[in-house]
Amino acid sequence: MIRINLLPVRAARKKENIRRQVSVFLLTVFFGICVMAYLAFNLTLSISGTKDDIEVAQKKLAELEVISRQIRELKDKLETLEAKMDVIQTLESNRTGAVRVMDILTSLVIRQKMWLSSLTETSGRMVLQGMAVDNKTVADFMTRLQRSPFFDQVVLVTSKLTPMGPDNKFMAFNITCQALALQPPVAQVQ
Repeated sequence: MIRINLLPVRAARKKENIRRQVSVFLLTVFFGICVMAYLAFNLTLSISGTKDDIEVAQKKLAELEVISRQIRELKDKLETLEAKMDVIQTLESNRTGAVRVMDILTSLVIRQKMWLSSLTETSGRMVLQGMAVDNKTVADFMTRLQRSPFFDQVVLVTSKLTPMGPDNKFMAFNITCQALALQPPVAQVQ
C-alpha cells in the first residue's frame, strides 16, 4: 500500500486561502479608500462650488441692498415732493379762491345802489358788511346771494339806518353766508 502525505497539500491550500482572503481584504480596503477619496473629492468640489455661489449671492445681495436703499431714498423724496405739491396746490387754490370770491361778489353787487366795505372769511364762513341806499337793495343782494351756486345759508345779521352827511341816509348791513365750491374743477392728469 502506498501512502501519500496530504498534509503539504492541505497546508498549501490553507496558505492559498489565507493569501486569497488577505488579497480580498486588501482589495476591499483599497476599493473603500478609493470610494472615500472619490466622495471626499466630490464633497470638496461641491463645498467649493457652494462657497463660490455664496460669494456671488452675497455680492448680489450687497448690490441689491444699495439699490433698495436708493429706492427708499427716492420714495422718501417722492413723498416729500408730493407733500410740497399738495401744499402748493392748496396755496394756489386759496390764492385763486379769494380772487374768485371777489369776482363773484362783484357780479352780485347792485351797482350804484350798494357798496361792500368789509369781507371776512373763516373756514368758508363769510361776513359781508356794507352800505346800501335802502332795504330793498339789501334784500335784492341777499336774493342774488341765495340764488348763486357759490353761496348758501345767507342770513341778514343787522340792518340799520346810518346818516352820511346832512341830507343822505344809508342802510348799513351785516350779512353772513357759507361759501361753497369756489374752486374750478381741476383737470386730472392721466
